[in-house]
Amino acid sequence: MRKMLMASLVAACAFTACKKEPVKPAPPIETHPQMLYTDLHDAEVKYLQPKTVDVNNDGAADFSFGVLLVGDPVLQRDRVQFGVSSGIERNLLNDANDQSPKLQKMEIVSKNHPGYTWWQISHIVLAEKIITATNTSWDGIWKNAAHNYLPIQVEKEQKLYHGWIELSFNTAEEKLVLHRAALSKEAEKDVKAGY
Repeated sequence: MRKMLMASLVAACAFTACKKEPVKPAPPIETHPQMLYTDLHDAEVKYLQPKTVDVNNDGAADFSFGVLLVGDPVLQRDRVQFGVSSGIERNLLNDANDQSPKLQKMEIVSKNHPGYTWWQISHIVLAEKIITATNTSWDGIWKNAAHNYLPIQVEKEQKLYHGWIELSFNTAEEKLVLHRAALSKEAEKDVKAGY
């Protein structure tokens, strides 16, 4: 009886060891649209040194980066504002305070961003130095940017093309650094920042 029980147990173990697990389907392969990349050669934006970016290589400036000096006698302070502007059919994301999100690598740039609206002919203050009689400080979402991504959108023939511009900001040297830009070659497609 004991031998029979042992044989049954060995057979059950052998049968279980040979049992095939059901094959799980492979996860779908994510497709990312083809991108047009532009190396911006770490261009520096400083006071009186604006820069433009042509993201679709058509020879025209799509986005402009520059520095504005703003005096505020009412609040008795001066501002040094680092900003970006867009033109016709060149869109930036704006929130209620006219700020644009600072994206991390692989965050999605798409037609819809909760809390933001795409606007053409827009101006965004990325960061600003605030100077008073007693203090100097920095403000703005982008003041500590280190290889972050500004979402952009280009309209062509009533179609939307998404992309990004990679930026860093150096408060000690008072400069904005433009690393590279990318724009989808395919209309109406979401893209990943930095991809």
